[in-house]
Amino acid sequence: MFRNALRSATHVRFNRSLFAGTRRCCTVDAKKFEPPKLDRSAEDRFEEVREKVLYSSVVEAGTLRLGYQRNKIVESKMAKAKRAAFAAQAKAEPFPVALKHLYGESLEENAVEGGGMEELDGVRDYLPYERLVRRVERTEENVPTGGEWMTDYEFYEEDEGDDRSSFYGTPDPSEPVSSVACGGCGAFMQCAEPSIPGYLPSQLFKGKHKKQLQSTICQRCHFLKNYNTAINVTVSPEDYVQMISSIRDKRALVLLMVDLLDFPCSIWPGLSDILGPKRSIIVVGNKVDLLPRDSPGYLDTIRDTLTRAIVSSGFERNNIRHVALVSAATGFGVEELITKLHNVWGSRGDVYLVGCTNVGKSTLFNALLASDLCKVQATDLVQRATACPWPGTTLRMLKFPILRPSDYRLFLRTKRLQSERVKQIEEEKLRKQQARQTGSTKFATLIGHIGQTFLKEKDPTKEGFSVSQRGTAQSPILTLNEKSDTYANSKWCYDTPGVIQPDQITNLLTTDELLQTLPKQMIRPRAYLLKPGLSLFLAGLGRLDYLEGPPSTRILLYSSPSLPTLICETTAATQIYANLLGTEFLQIPGPDPNRLSRWPALKPSPDILLTGVQEKHISVADILLSSGGWIAVNLPPGEEAAFRAWTPEARGIYVRQPALLPHGMSLRGKRIRGTLAYRIGDGFVKR
Repeated sequence: MFRNALRSATHVRFNRSLFAGTRRCCTVDAKKFEPPKLDRSAEDRFEEVREKVLYSSVVEAGTLRLGYQRNKIVESKMAKAKRAAFAAQAKAEPFPVALKHLYGESLEENAVEGGGMEELDGVRDYLPYERLVRRVERTEENVPTGGEWMTDYEFYEEDEGDDRSSFYGTPDPSEPVSSVACGGCGAFMQCAEPSIPGYLPSQLFKGKHKKQLQSTICQRCHFLKNYNTAINVTVSPEDYVQMISSIRDKRALVLLMVDLLDFPCSIWPGLSDILGPKRSIIVVGNKVDLLPRDSPGYLDTIRDTLTRAIVSSGFERNNIRHVALVSAATGFGVEELITKLHNVWGSRGDVYLVGCTNVGKSTLFNALLASDLCKVQATDLVQRATACPWPGTTLRMLKFPILRPSDYRLFLRTKRLQSERVKQIEEEKLRKQQARQTGSTKFATLIGHIGQTFLKEKDPTKEGFSVSQRGTAQSPILTLNEKSDTYANSKWCYDTPGVIQPDQITNLLTTDELLQTLPKQMIRPRAYLLKPGLSLFLAGLGRLDYLEGPPSTRILLYSSPSLPTLICETTAATQIYANLLGTEFLQIPGPDPNRLSRWPALKPSPDILLTGVQEKHISVADILLSSGGWIAVNLPPGEEAAFRAWTPEARGIYVRQPALLPHGMSLRGKRIRGTLAYRIGDGFVKR
């Protein structure tokens, strides 16, 4: 039946077998569907292997959408379900704080019309971290000097709605990558993600025609040209080891940041030897908001799994002072991390933020900068950028002075956290209620708040920072003056440059491919049924072969939903990969012939042998496919199965046992009739 569906999707022919799987997912808009756009050669290559493809997420999506488009009854049911979802959402009890977060500025507009702004102002300070930056009136007294850097650009137009408190400008993840390369570094211009090369704020990117973009440079090159400061760049492995080795003989605490979506690939090999055998560390697992909630105690399971990975990488368990799970993007867990820093370290020495690329170091650094960890006088004066080594210059790391946590200050901070906890509990109740009613993962996403207790102590006139004009007309970037009496005896928090771990494949990807690979929202697992002799492809980034074992076994794929999947017989996997690489069916890498010629071949790992645990429906292990994602394997109790994993140059293939999310099978959707796939699973357990 599925092969009939494949033919229907290509030749746009509708029949009963094509409609058999159309009852999945009521969120598809048929009017937006377009068949995969392949050039003639790519379509011919697909025709050669059509009969050998057992499942393709690209074809399946097209099949379902074609069914909806031609069936008015299903379209009517979709509209009815949508109205029911809105009605269920409206039954939730209103709470101004949560509504502000969920509906953004529209709530404030409605409050103005209804005369309810007074109630909203009472809770304005308690907002998730990503909304903490307030809009201020445009006056000479309160416009941040650092925010004027965008006026360097010829086509920049001031907008009264711009957030002048944002040093970087505002990213827009929904905006596609342009085809215009930066004149400085050659990366394609984009405004989706500041940590990816070619970034330009949306204020400078959106609405600009091609000639305007061709005459400008990206934000990173702009800082290099005007201020001799590099932003969010990586260093070579040799320079990284030399830089981290300088910490070895210092009395310092290391905040080791790990990407929870990419470990142990985001842990630098041999880091424990570089830092020294007695180095105290606090492990910070970032991006916990993107992991699905497979069970009520899933955070404890994640913490235990992360601790085992750190110990296996060479760190002594006694040197691990704490393991924190945070989301630098939403602020979850950051206040708890600061409290732990005050309690276990205080101001006994400097603090170094260490980690590989894309783990969120700069985001966490900016969060700590606007918290009780930073001296109040320095909060608004430290530049929000990562200064890294640049040829011909001295190694510099962005830093801020750490606030000395006296007993009285800790008491005031504790009082503030206790008072805010009441608001947190109410918001969590509302979000949990709306998550159960709507089934939306955005309500289940972990959200936190980062505040400051000692704002009254701030005195900008007594800062100890020096400025240098560097020949520019606009307000300059501020640099720290360590010789000031205010900061002479301070301890510092440093943001170290990132480095690409050898097991990561992120350096093989273009900007567009990297945005497609990195998840932006809570992951919803994709479940499949594999039989011996079948292989699963994750885009062009990885492949898993089921060699032998039970007649069938369930697997769960945790990766970005933008990455397509394909299942075929293992005997035909090599031919299918060669034929479909560069097409819509594998997507990454792109169709550029020059790029495809340089793309490294998939290489296998040694065979992986797994054994089922006694408890049913428990994932026994995770098979990691480098930075692309991981596959959780579910086996019957006592049964053994053999797998073989493939990635470019065999990078980053690991077995994580026990699994990070052992109860993930509870999140799977229903089986799609006639296929090897299940419906898209939930992001959380509704209980």
